Amino acid sequence: MGPHVPPLPQVRGREQQLAQLTANLRTVASTRRSKVLVVEAAPGSGKTRLLAEAVSLAGRNGFAVVEERFHHPSASATIEAARAWLRDDAEDIRAVVALDDLHLADSAALTALCDLVVALGGRPVLWLLAFSPDGDAAACGPVKSCLGRLRGRIPVEPVRELGPLAGDALAQLVADHAGAVPAPALLALAESVNGTPRAVIELVRGLVEDGDIGVADGTSRLRPGPPGGVPAAPGGGVPAPVPKRFAALIQKDLRSLSAPTMKALRLAAVLGSPFAPEDLSAMLGVAPVGLLAAVDEAVCRGLLVCGEHDIAFRSEPVRRVLLDSVPPPVCVLLRRQAARILLARPDGIERAALQLVHVARTGNVEALRVIAEGAGRLLAADPSTAAWLAVRGRELAVPGRPERVRLARTAVEAYTRAGELDRAVALSEETIEETTRLPAPSPSALAGDLAALRASMAAALLLRGETRTARRAAHEALAGPAGGSPPPEAVITHLAASYLTGDSTADERARRILDAPDRHPSAVRVGALTFRACGEWREGRVGDSVGTLRGAVALDREGGSAQLLDPRWFLAFALTRTDEYEEAASVIRCAARAAASEPGTLAAAVPGLLLAPLHLAQGRPDEAEAAVRDGTGADGPYPPMLAPQAWLVLASVALRRGATDRAEDHLRTLEKDFPQDAASPWWAARRLLNARVAEARAGAGAAARTLAEIGADAGALRELVLEDPAAAAWCVRCALAAERPDLVAAVVDTTEYLRARNQRVPSVLASAAHARALAESDPDALVLAARLHRNPWARAAVAEDRAGLLLDRGDHEAAVAELDRAMAGYGALGGERDAARVRARLRRLGVRRRHWTHAKRPDSGWESLTKTERKVAELVAGGLTNQQAAHHLFISPHTVGFHLRQIYRKLGIRSRMALTRFTA
Repeated sequence: MGPHVPPLPQVRGREQQLAQLTANLRTVASTRRSKVLVVEAAPGSGKTRLLAEAVSLAGRNGFAVVEERFHHPSASATIEAARAWLRDDAEDIRAVVALDDLHLADSAALTALCDLVVALGGRPVLWLLAFSPDGDAAACGPVKSCLGRLRGRIPVEPVRELGPLAGDALAQLVADHAGAVPAPALLALAESVNGTPRAVIELVRGLVEDGDIGVADGTSRLRPGPPGGVPAAPGGGVPAPVPKRFAALIQKDLRSLSAPTMKALRLAAVLGSPFAPEDLSAMLGVAPVGLLAAVDEAVCRGLLVCGEHDIAFRSEPVRRVLLDSVPPPVCVLLRRQAARILLARPDGIERAALQLVHVARTGNVEALRVIAEGAGRLLAADPSTAAWLAVRGRELAVPGRPERVRLARTAVEAYTRAGELDRAVALSEETIEETTRLPAPSPSALAGDLAALRASMAAALLLRGETRTARRAAHEALAGPAGGSPPPEAVITHLAASYLTGDSTADERARRILDAPDRHPSAVRVGALTFRACGEWREGRVGDSVGTLRGAVALDREGGSAQLLDPRWFLAFALTRTDEYEEAASVIRCAARAAASEPGTLAAAVPGLLLAPLHLAQGRPDEAEAAVRDGTGADGPYPPMLAPQAWLVLASVALRRGATDRAEDHLRTLEKDFPQDAASPWWAARRLLNARVAEARAGAGAAARTLAEIGADAGALRELVLEDPAAAAWCVRCALAAERPDLVAAVVDTTEYLRARNQRVPSVLASAAHARALAESDPDALVLAARLHRNPWARAAVAEDRAGLLLDRGDHEAAVAELDRAMAGYGALGGERDAARVRARLRRLGVRRRHWTHAKRPDSGWESLTKTERKVAELVAGGLTNQQAAHHLFISPHTVGFHLRQIYRKLGIRSRMALTRFTA
């Protein structure tokens, strides 16, 4: 046996070229005539590797193969070897001749090659001719002349360009040599040298050899650099440090640039990315025309990219290499020069701040003023950069000075906008403790700044979901300086936290603000309207609440300032719960447009959290789950204050689909990570879901016991039935089944109370009519309820309820029609469990409805199970008996047993324990 030859790595990013090769193999095989494919590619672009893959592909398709690589002294011998092989072979054998590095052959050898190709034109031969231009046009002249002589005599086709790899192909190439999928920072390095795949491979292999790459959790990452360096910053700060191997490769490449271009690039690296051409011109001390040659060369080499008004580095790692090439003392002088140039421009203060923050001395008041103003201007457009700038500025300020507290407050606001709520709170606490511990030169000035900082901390705490702590912090901010206006953030946060913790004085405070509008800024009035509306909702005045929220949104548009708690959030939830779907969607679109200008921030996650309950109410569970993923996904931060809505939606979707275990898991997550008390806006929805899960697990009696606990508090029951237009009727249905007339009366009285106060709110009128008709066993009144309901789930429930009453009257035919309507309604809304219940009811009436669709499945394995078999498998694996699973799915225990036997056969197992292990 010969030595073991390791397999070649998979070709990455050359699918189009391989498809072209495959198509030409078929053409040669079918026409029985020769064809020439030309591969012209730069050194290192994967030309030779592509030929090797083509040869392997040809061999697998029954082609004989001749593979040769030219070397200058033996080029003629290579041609003769190919000629001899083809002469000796039978004429009808299909062949591929792969000749690499034709640019190394002399004219005589190339002439001989042309003659051979033409002579064998009538045989099924695919010629793969490859060469590298390598920037030397003279060296490739004979090759192109040879190919020109072939054209017109033999079909000649160029292979698609072997350009730089990108996207998944580049990530896969890095993974091949790093050992795992690359993290973003490692992928950015690879993109920076991606002139050719060879450069990427050399870089990654070198980083592995140097120990600069580690693999953890299935991801290859750059190991942290040595401590003590300047930290990386977003925006125009310093890029992240790069490994020595990468720096060496880039420096080697940069040495081929002209001296003026290299000088311009080093100064541009100091200016930041992007930079304005006029700033670079001023730094160089040349007229704008003097930039042309340098910028043109840098763009052609792929180092810079031009925008409409500015220029940017294509790669931040390359910028870091250029920046590190500037001696530190010179870099300090250049940054000061850049700051002076930028400060002379009306719009240059942000970029000047990003220069000064690296070179300012501790306590330099003028530099700190520029840094503070720059961070403030960046707050809305780029909160991450604003936070970094403010934190660095704070480190340069003397402890106990007002500018240090103000910079901390700017950083806290920026962290809050960016969704880094933990860092916002930690920085607030650190600054407050430090400032109150030190003797202040001007206590009265610092009192106002500390109050503003506490207000910002309270806002971050509120969005983090810590309402009681937020209320205390806001109270301290309001009790700060005497005689001055309280920070608007403190007023709004205190109102919000008071409402969310059940403080009955919140509504009175909101009323006082609205009674004296001239004494309060618009932001405070918007907050007062928002939480007055929340109080109205809690009192059952639904129409008034929605109207007040519309007023808050209108005033917010007039004020023009971004709100800590956007009234559109609350209006969207209220409109969804009252079935005003079109207006809710419009409000959410408006919020989404505003969030689109702030990608990666807290605001960007909110539209998903608002859309999820709207999709669920409209009967689109898949879209509801997708919206939850958008609102709480890993791509960015989300506000924990609104997060309970996401888990409530997920639990509701799971329950509709019959996945009770999953619904309980979501509720447990909600209770563990987002604990609620009776004043929370999500408390009633969670209790309603708890009751629904209890009904799914143990029947109506268990649900009625949960509802009875809520019913003891009229306000809690009022909020519960307002959660969903179908909720009141569901509560009545459970109470009737559990023989709890007291609970039936409590629910009906609640809906009548709401109806009396909301004569113009259709969802409330529909809910009340539905609950009373069911309680009074009046099928005719249910017809009215069906007409009033806009909620599709509630309409399906009306049909099911009416069917039951019609059966009691003996109207079998009309009842079956209603049950069909209910089953179709539930099924269209993703309500698999409810559709199964109705289907079982129809079966008991002797009516069978087909409820499956044919799907092609494998013979074994999890994918071979039908939808029902999967549900049975999940329930049994979760510990349910056959009887319990049958109750859950509305089928007989015998049917569960039949499905289990099919499951065991398809999965190749024999016991419930094995099934539990398999599903786990």
